[in-house]
Amino acid sequence: MSTPPRQRGLSLVELMIGMLIGLFLIGGMVQLLGANRQVYRYQEALSRIQEHARFALETLGYEIRMAGYTGCPIRNEIANVINGAGTTWWLDFNTGSVRGYDGSQHFPGRAIGTNTGDRVAGTDAATFIHGGGDSYTVATHNPTAAEFKLNTTHDLDDGSIVLVCDATQTSILQLTNVNSSNVTIVHNTGTATPGNCTKGLGSPVECTANGTPYTFGPDSSMVDFVPTAFYIGVSTSGTGRSLYRIRSQVSAATTSVAVEELIEGVEDMQIFYGIDADGDRVVDPDYVDASAITDWEQVLSVRLELLFVSLEDQLNIEPQWIAFPSADTGRANLIGDGFTAADRRLYQAFGTTLGLRNRLP
Repeated sequence: MSTPPRQRGLSLVELMIGMLIGLFLIGGMVQLLGANRQVYRYQEALSRIQEHARFALETLGYEIRMAGYTGCPIRNEIANVINGAGTTWWLDFNTGSVRGYDGSQHFPGRAIGTNTGDRVAGTDAATFIHGGGDSYTVATHNPTAAEFKLNTTHDLDDGSIVLVCDATQTSILQLTNVNSSNVTIVHNTGTATPGNCTKGLGSPVECTANGTPYTFGPDSSMVDFVPTAFYIGVSTSGTGRSLYRIRSQVSAATTSVAVEELIEGVEDMQIFYGIDADGDRVVDPDYVDASAITDWEQVLSVRLELLFVSLEDQLNIEPQWIAFPSADTGRANLIGDGFTAADRRLYQAFGTTLGLRNRLP
């Protein structure tokens, strides 16, 4: 009985076939890993966009809903005794509690430019002013001494701007002498920035030493004065756009405003306004942009449109088209209106409509 010959090696053909099969397997694994990595990058970018959108809508939504809030009747006479209240945008509560700026309109909070923090041309901006923060109750008010006593201790500082109101009068003033260890606060003239033009808190405002006197009685309300503004600006990275917020800050008896970058990756913001032009306390059917509004007291609701973009490129097979109102349409939800990307980053649009609850019936 013969013994079969032992195999002493592989032929060249067998080696080539084995290598070819190995290459196919390796190629499949590489392709699978690459596809999984691309899916992971896409899902991560989508999650980041949705997270940013949620934060932006909550932040903007709160300011929009609170616009015009004082804690007292909205029909009150308003006396703003702060120096520059009629010319400084973030102090102008009467006409600026809600105010928008179309992409081509001058926004006093930040000029259009290409440097970090500058406003991006073609994007909208808006200001929302209201009362908020901690609420205090007035125990006594001595208008001659320009002095309030509160019912509780407080966290107010020298230079804080506050709203004080009762059933008929709302006044905006700056605190000039605050002692955190007691309940007494002073609103005199000449010792803070921008400062009060008068001690008198009544209407109409007269910028004299005593002005128009007014005494707030017990149980009057005092809240912080909260001005905010939002715009789209050049991000700190210099390669994209971000949502910026402007809000007040107090330091050394001086109140000013500061710009802060909230969220990177916000490509555009378009804002449209629902107005009540006929005085029936109902929003008119057509929402308009800021350039079409002449009386901002008619605004009862805001339609907010935000376009977000991933920070990473090469996420889409081709440049993306997405439905989004462009800067030159002049109205919201124009059929066929959209945005076409110039790259392969991921874009997603978010929108919401919010009522100004301090102006609605």
